[in-house]
Amino acid sequence: MTSRKTDPTERPRKAAEAVRAFNHATQRTRDSRPGIAYPGTVYRAIGAFGTLAHRLPQAFDQIGTALADLHTAGHLTADHGSVTEHALAVSEALREAERHATAMAETLERAHSASSTLGYSGPIDDTDDL
Repeated sequence: MTSRKTDPTERPRKAAEAVRAFNHATQRTRDSRPGIAYPGTVYRAIGAFGTLAHRLPQAFDQIGTALADLHTAGHLTADHGSVTEHALAVSEALREAERHATAMAETLERAHSASSTLGYSGPIDDTDDL
């Protein structure tokens, strides 16, 4: 459990930075070597992204619930238009994000399963990924 003093947005920012670092680390090199050299790494990466995707719907639901609680308590204002209109738009978008995250998690499960049968038959280079 995180401390209530911790800014809850710190965690998703760190997750986003971790994905950026993964993207950087796995880019094809200038000499056209792949950033991921072995299918085992592909399998583990897909599994890790699958775990992330499985956790997103709950996060989006909790954000929506918090916003609904703030709205019900009368603690929201809007720069323009109706507070209710904006709160509903956020809620609908978060439910859509939940559905997309669930679909992504299911798709990644299929990719993870399919990649589990793949092996490597090329030369092994000690400088490649593990």
